[in-house]
Amino acid sequence: MRSRPSPSVQQIGRRQLILDTTLKMIAAGGIDSVTHRKVAEAAGIPLGSTTYYFDSREHLLREVFEYYIAMAMSLHESLKTTPINSSSDLVNFLVELTNREIQDERLLLAEYEMTLFAARNERIAGLLHEWDSVMVANIAEALTALGAKRPQDAGRTILHFVRGYELDGLSRHTPDPNGFRRRIQDMLAAFIT
Repeated sequence: MRSRPSPSVQQIGRRQLILDTTLKMIAAGGIDSVTHRKVAEAAGIPLGSTTYYFDSREHLLREVFEYYIAMAMSLHESLKTTPINSSSDLVNFLVELTNREIQDERLLLAEYEMTLFAARNERIAGLLHEWDSVMVANIAEALTALGAKRPQDAGRTILHFVRGYELDGLSRHTPDPNGFRRRIQDMLAAFIT
């Protein structure tokens, strides 16, 4: 990999534009729609800009996935400011987090497109599993404080349930937050004695 000078503010903006454009392209047309040339065209920048920041398509896709995870982590951290002292608090947190993710269908579509790509790409799969581990650990921490007997297993089950709800919402285009809240409450009641 070639050595590059420190990026200027304009360069940081261009890199951000490339990442945002790529994320939109993934949501609209899947991973296969992404090439350096198509990203440059969609972003309205010279082709050399995409190859300057990302020396391969895989590098670009990996960076986009990391970028998406950073955005999701930021959302998760912003919601974690309220302490979780009861199962009701945890339900509210999970419902709010999930509803915010579902509000931007474009990002959710991109997440699932990248998840499918991870099935065929070991490096992206590693990033996905790291993200899963963080989410499960955060949920398990709250469950431990609430008295769950097997918080890691329960956290993983809750994460899988949330993903199922997100996928169902994508295919139906009509998420059911009240139904989600009711089902997550029932699930937590089974985990917390």
